[in-house]
Amino acid sequence: MIATATSAPPPATVSLDSLVEYAQDRLKAAASYPKECLKRHDFALAHLDLTVWSSSDALSDLFQKSFVSRQEKGSVAGRAIVFALDAEMEGWDRPREWNIKTKFTSRAFDRNLAEVNLRGFYFHEVPSWQLFDPVSGVGVASLLAPLGIPPWESSSPLRLFLHWAYSAADLRLTHAATLGVGRRGALIVGASGSGKSGTTLAGLMNGLNSVGDDYVLIEPGAPIVAYPVFCTLKQDVGGVRRAGLPETVLDGAQLNWHGKFEFDVSKVAPHGLVDHLEIGAILIPEIARLPRTRIEPAARREGALSLVPSGVLQLPGDGTKGFRLLSEIARQLPAFKLRLSEDPVEIAEAIASFLSHEAWDAG
Repeated sequence: MIATATSAPPPATVSLDSLVEYAQDRLKAAASYPKECLKRHDFALAHLDLTVWSSSDALSDLFQKSFVSRQEKGSVAGRAIVFALDAEMEGWDRPREWNIKTKFTSRAFDRNLAEVNLRGFYFHEVPSWQLFDPVSGVGVASLLAPLGIPPWESSSPLRLFLHWAYSAADLRLTHAATLGVGRRGALIVGASGSGKSGTTLAGLMNGLNSVGDDYVLIEPGAPIVAYPVFCTLKQDVGGVRRAGLPETVLDGAQLNWHGKFEFDVSKVAPHGLVDHLEIGAILIPEIARLPRTRIEPAARREGALSLVPSGVLQLPGDGTKGFRLLSEIARQLPAFKLRLSEDPVEIAEAIASFLSHEAWDAG
């Protein structure tokens, strides 16, 4: 009898049918991974205690330089434990790829996990998984390599885990920039390229403060309060030039995946990042190149359309809850169009004057 060669079985993949089983398996495997092989880092964030277990020095360094520690001994709304594990570690499997023969939709992906009260995200380009159980507060980032995170998370690492943990506590990580005078502030919202980061940079370089340039934590209520989570500013080459940013700030900074520099707020304004802002308005920037910046009342619907879609779509999972919360915030806050000049000093002065004014409700 002649033996015939047999081909190796194809690598296991994931589809909608096997998604829940795979997610549960990875969460269980992460929780039981030998902790003596990992490094523990504890972070006291706004309203959240976060513990991260990882074997990667590079990833640990990224977490430590990106997060903002809470300054006040306020109440802690939640706790999360995240394991950042990669395929180069002994005993941790390579992240499975999605079965390309089966359909993938974000809505079906989220729905299947939500049916067993889990949250998750799959990054197709370099297979990696982010999975979270909001009941236990335990999550796992299953990566191909130690720094195998999606490129857009270099300035806001673990942001999906924070989003899911905050959502479970009825808070909201929100895609918005902020500027303030004292503790009185505004959300700066709009599409990519509208001038959010440039406006924040101009304000910080000229005496205003902030709780974040890209993602901030929102606590609904009266007043609405915003807190810092990440300390990174982002700006493209043109924006850096217009703002007159000193070259020393950019020492060692590299352009990210989106063609922007990333740098710490403290390098621009050592005391510019404050522990909270009471939010009284929504500002919608427009690069108008006017002789002087103009701040004009806008319909609350415009504020909602600028705030809600990106705040929901950029942070998958709990979309319905997020839509309702952000829509309510947009209904509470007056909205204004921020029609920008090209002078960063004048822009900051205009916003400072607006934030110091008491009659916001005129919007």
